[in-house]
Amino acid sequence: MKFTINLVLLFSMAGAHAQTLKIGVITDFEQSPTLSIIIDQMIHEIDQTTGVSRKTSLEATFFGIFDIESAQTSYRQLDGKTDLIIAVGSISAKGLSLMSDLPVPVIALGIIDPGLQDLPYINGTSGKRNFTYIWQTRNLEKELEAFYKIHDFKSVVVFADEKAASTVNKQKARNLIDSLSEKLNTELSIIPVGSDLEQVVDQIPANTDAAYFTVLLSQPESQIQLLINQLNQRKIATFSGNSRLMDNGVLGTMTNENDLQQVIRKLAIMTDGIVSGSELSFMPVTLDTRESLYVNIATARKIQLPIPFEVLFTATIIGDDESAIETYSFEEVAEKALAANLNIQISYRDVEISKVRVKSARSNVLPSIESGLTASQINEKRANAAFNTPEQSLTAGLTLTQVIYSEQAIAAIKIARYLQQAQEYNTEAEVLRVLFDTYTAYSNVLSAKTNVLIQRENLLNTRKNKELAAIRVDLGASNNTDLYRWESELAIANQSVIEAQTTLLSAKLQLNTLLANNLDSEFEVADVSLEDDLFKAFSQGPISKVIKTPESLRIVSDFLVAESQRQNPNKKALTENIHAANRQLEQNQRLLYTPTIALQAQTSQVLARGGAGSILDAQAMALGMTELQDNSWLVGVSLSLPIFDGFGRKAAIQQSKIRLEQLDYSQTLLDQNLELGIRAGVLNLVSASTNIRYSQSASESALENFELVQENYKQGQVTITQLIDAQQTALEARLAAAFSIYEYIQAHLQLEFSAGSFIMLMPEDQLQDFNNRLQQYLNNQN
Repeated sequence: MKFTINLVLLFSMAGAHAQTLKIGVITDFEQSPTLSIIIDQMIHEIDQTTGVSRKTSLEATFFGIFDIESAQTSYRQLDGKTDLIIAVGSISAKGLSLMSDLPVPVIALGIIDPGLQDLPYINGTSGKRNFTYIWQTRNLEKELEAFYKIHDFKSVVVFADEKAASTVNKQKARNLIDSLSEKLNTELSIIPVGSDLEQVVDQIPANTDAAYFTVLLSQPESQIQLLINQLNQRKIATFSGNSRLMDNGVLGTMTNENDLQQVIRKLAIMTDGIVSGSELSFMPVTLDTRESLYVNIATARKIQLPIPFEVLFTATIIGDDESAIETYSFEEVAEKALAANLNIQISYRDVEISKVRVKSARSNVLPSIESGLTASQINEKRANAAFNTPEQSLTAGLTLTQVIYSEQAIAAIKIARYLQQAQEYNTEAEVLRVLFDTYTAYSNVLSAKTNVLIQRENLLNTRKNKELAAIRVDLGASNNTDLYRWESELAIANQSVIEAQTTLLSAKLQLNTLLANNLDSEFEVADVSLEDDLFKAFSQGPISKVIKTPESLRIVSDFLVAESQRQNPNKKALTENIHAANRQLEQNQRLLYTPTIALQAQTSQVLARGGAGSILDAQAMALGMTELQDNSWLVGVSLSLPIFDGFGRKAAIQQSKIRLEQLDYSQTLLDQNLELGIRAGVLNLVSASTNIRYSQSASESALENFELVQENYKQGQVTITQLIDAQQTALEARLAAAFSIYEYIQAHLQLEFSAGSFIMLMPEDQLQDFNNRLQQYLNNQN
């Protein structure tokens, strides 16, 4: 109880002795809810930074400063009532900077450029007693060069705040514009932006193809939005020095930090320095912002502006509605491959052809009926009715042929059936191969996509490290060699991002080609993580669950080897080819002694006769003929057996035997390859499984080490080489951890492909049968 009372008294005494820091605000801008929120944020941040020994309060605010005199008058009214005056806006800043005597310290915000505004600037400080400011160093030339990467403009307008423009030295501004126009080979003009939006739009030249926005603090957001909408409707590319305008539809910007929060933070630190007795004239006025190119892809589509590859690959893309892009899962891609892949469709047609070949072979043992119509003309001297040979005749004939026994015909049917079955197994193998290639391509897309994200993060880290080096150079803790090295590292990181992006595009093309280009030109694939059902299906499947020890690994390998040789479609197809080759050999051997027997029946009918010999004459009657014979027929059985064909049959036998030997060797080789694939696949699966855990751990440790080394570099405790090594190690570890998941799935698929079937595609009854066989095999081994 005594301790509690003392603690309460201690805080009460501290509160009683807390000094109040009174702040006044002078601003160019009219009072608005947004401005009030910003002022409140400044007061709160100052209060937090100066500590519990001081309480910060806002004494008074003067809004709508319209000229230098009103700014100076407002300052005098706050003299004696405040401890610090914050000037917000170019007019307020310029007006107070011109006062010779400033008894109350002043910190000015909203500076365009000290040189253009003729503000005091000496070696990075104001050099003026009780006066300083925060200058967000904007390099118009550098930002226009970044803009040019997006769009090779020819005529650019620069929108400047009307109030801020009034504080700029017009001759210096004109010189800057002329210099930039010549350097960038473009027409460059400045348009002040005031309250009359129509007047602003009317000043835009007809040939304008680009517009740059400076910070338009005095303009309401609704007015800025209307202006941006007008420019987008005219398909004029836009760029902004204010990242917040990206939400309003500006095409690009060079900032990625919250500029306002940086300004407020620096303001609070400066105020704490004033409270501690620091002189404002010696405080650094610059506030360097991190440089990063952002592109609004939705705006690019709206104004129909193609974005160069280099920008797409290295810039941060926003405004891309990912929900509008079709995303395909692992299973959906497999279904599309089965339905659309051209290799599968070709193989299906091969099956149909093999079925037709069976029908063609069977036709050789079915009856053959031929009909014919013969018109003939012989010379008159040969015509003789007695011999039934008229000079002109028209005869219809009908022939029936039926094979009774033919070794070649019977063997052809058997061989065609074997080859049909072999083709069906080959098609099954082709389906498996295409599915495996599709899964591999899917995994390649995921790997490439992940690589892009990680390389982008590495690029951001490199930029941050370059900024840390710049800070160290400014403080004198390092020299420019670090900056030059980081420039080199930044170029390498940019190139790595570009290469990662091109690899991703190539991987998507390969996947889409396997699906016969049925996917949209822009598509995404669903990622796979440790928590996904797909990964769990593999990691908790029947194979992964039982491989726990070297002995279980051997047993499972033996089981899968047996499974592959039992059900692998390539093995089945080869077996059918061996059956066909055996039947071919048997046919060639039988042809040495077996004849071909066939039944033939034929009839003919004379339809018309003419000329000599077409009617009975005395000679024919003398021979006893009373009428001409118009119909004739014959029935017979033929038997043929080649006696000598130049040793062709023996050569055919030798060829069949050699073919069988080849197939036997092929079968042995296939068995060996299947066994090798299974045993190596099981080992790869075990390695990939353990690699997930260790690579994740290594990645976390490498990242923590990098962050620690980065902080030590910032404090000057480690060298640039140590930081680069730590960053590179973190990058490699991050990539290894991300890829380990895909490598595990790929190892699983490779193993199942070697076995001859994908477990994930098995119907429930087949999967249960597989599990039962595996369990029975394990029980028998134990």
